[in-house]
Amino acid sequence: MALIVQLHEGVAINKYPLDEPKLTIGRSPENDIYIDDAVVSSKHALIERSENPDSKETPDYFIEDLGSTNSTFVNGKKITRQKLHHDDVFRVGWASFKFLDETKVDPEQTAKIHKSWIPGVYYTKK
Repeated sequence: MALIVQLHEGVAINKYPLDEPKLTIGRSPENDIYIDDAVVSSKHALIERSENPDSKETPDYFIEDLGSTNSTFVNGKKITRQKLHHDDVFRVGWASFKFLDETKVDPEQTAKIHKSWIPGVYYTKK
């Protein structure tokens, strides 16, 4: 199952499973994800699940900007509509989200931690 995780300074603060065909994001409380921020349009973006023509078992997910004032960004690039891939980060206003697709993750693979030249700072190559 796929989900999006709301991030604040790199830390997950909310999780939203993508179990419905459509999920709306915006400043209006009528949205599935309500963001109380003046830079977010009332109906800002839409995430839509659609059938994958290559694999009926794993659907595709698309994000679409709904004509918002301040646009929607995926991995730092302004989009109108784009397919989401595992680990994509998208931004609506000042709110950042990460798209996670559990069907695309190899549970056997573990990330390796590397030490940087800065004392006390570690990173993964991903």
